[in-house]
Amino acid sequence: VAVPAGALNRIFALVQIFGKSATCTDAISLDLGTIGTAASGPNMVTIQPEITVKTVGSHNEIGWSWGGNRAYLDMLQLQVDRGQGYADLAYDTTPGYTDTAAFPAVPTKWKYRAIWRVDDTQVGVWSAEVSITVGG
Repeated sequence: VAVPAGALNRIFALVQIFGKSATCTDAISLDLGTIGTAASGPNMVTIQPEITVKTVGSHNEIGWSWGGNRAYLDMLQLQVDRGQGYADLAYDTTPGYTDTAAFPAVPTKWKYRAIWRVDDTQVGVWSAEVSITVGG
């Protein structure tokens, strides 16, 4: 069945007319899917990243994801403690990070943690610490 040109434009125009009608409530528009609910975003005081770590060959893979909050966050700040206290490892914007530091000759425990950043400022709380024994 051929549809005359401009069919979508006519549908959109009808939706606009209906939406402006005095009898069209927000509840009706929500049910019809012509408007959505307002996005509220995460609580920037309590948001906490979740990270994992595993050894793959001769390096560590730090796993992380945006957790559905990419629209509200700018990056993840990763830190590592190789036995001398925490130091910045990376400011990452792509989920998953490879720590390519050479493993030590003797078995050593490395620890990782992360926190979210927005506009160059830390937000939320530090992730739970994850650790892994490397070297030897």
